[in-house]
Amino acid sequence: MLDSLKRIEAAGSADTLREAMAECHPELAAEGGPNRIAIVGAADEGRRLAELCVANGVEVVAHCDDNPAKVGTEIAGRTVEPTSALEKLDDGTVVIVASHRPMRAYERLRALGVKAYAQFMVLQVLRPDLYPPHMFYDGWLEDLVENLDQYKWLAETLADDTSRAHLDAILRYRLTGSLDEILDIIDWEVYQPKGLIAFDEHEVYVDGGAYDGDTIKLFIDRVGGKFDGVVAFEPDPDTYGRLCDNFSDEPRVKPVNKGLFSEETTLRFTNDMHRASIIADDGEIEIQCCGLDDVLGGDRATFIKMNIEGAELEALRGAKRTIDAWKPRLGISAYHRPTDLWGVPRRILEVRGDYALYLRQQDAGVIETVCYAI
Repeated sequence: MLDSLKRIEAAGSADTLREAMAECHPELAAEGGPNRIAIVGAADEGRRLAELCVANGVEVVAHCDDNPAKVGTEIAGRTVEPTSALEKLDDGTVVIVASHRPMRAYERLRALGVKAYAQFMVLQVLRPDLYPPHMFYDGWLEDLVENLDQYKWLAETLADDTSRAHLDAILRYRLTGSLDEILDIIDWEVYQPKGLIAFDEHEVYVDGGAYDGDTIKLFIDRVGGKFDGVVAFEPDPDTYGRLCDNFSDEPRVKPVNKGLFSEETTLRFTNDMHRASIIADDGEIEIQCCGLDDVLGGDRATFIKMNIEGAELEALRGAKRTIDAWKPRLGISAYHRPTDLWGVPRRILEVRGDYALYLRQQDAGVIETVCYAI
């Protein structure tokens, strides 16, 4: 059994795991967390943390970001400064990195000689009553205890030792909130992991969650421009417009202004800040969705990528006929909810049971945990 699974089994409860995580972060261990912090990160999570600090009576002594577009803006009554402003703070100030991609901020803090820092994620896991968790972290420790058998199944089912090493590191990261647990195992070649995926000149690449085409450009570079087609799904109208513009001179790229789901439907989302964009009947955001099978209509697919904000389980159902007919390789995000880490592999095998499953961590933090099926 993986060492991480032994630790979960020995703990027996989420409360015990929470106590163990708190021991890894003594700077956050005071009742209710620290009462005085600096924040690094001025995007959505940084803004949310600043507002929660106001509500919880926590003093924010600095709010920093090295993005020139953020510097000088105001968040919760404080002007955003460059990260270099942290040099003037005393060593006892706890710095909270409010980003799902924390590695660059961590490197910057180390270069500045900052001693006490942690991800915002740790506060959300330790004190969810004061810092309501983002969708990525909601029930983070509870899932490990309640679904331990699922994780044991996953460790046994994964097709190679590298996948098991990635799983063990991901689980250790979830147990400790320490980025160091995953840094040594990251495979940075997202959607083409080393030794696992090799593309040829006749690929039909399906991009679920295409955004403005960043991963499509990466794919085209990898195949040297030689491929048969790309079908790109992006539901947001503004982003879809940029996607179309970026490939206006490439007839082999077919943009689709819909999200992937199990069937043709309209979904409403609410962006409630602390849980990202989640499906809700009264949501203010409306998007059109469809099943991949209905769009392809039996046409070939050789690789299906899905990074679709937690809709992966339903979208896999909507791709069943394509998967049965063509057995494309799959690269499916498995991090939008804590349970996706085992739920996505389960769903893949429900759709088609003869895949070999692999797991790769492809960025620093919770994001870009990808389940590959080959």
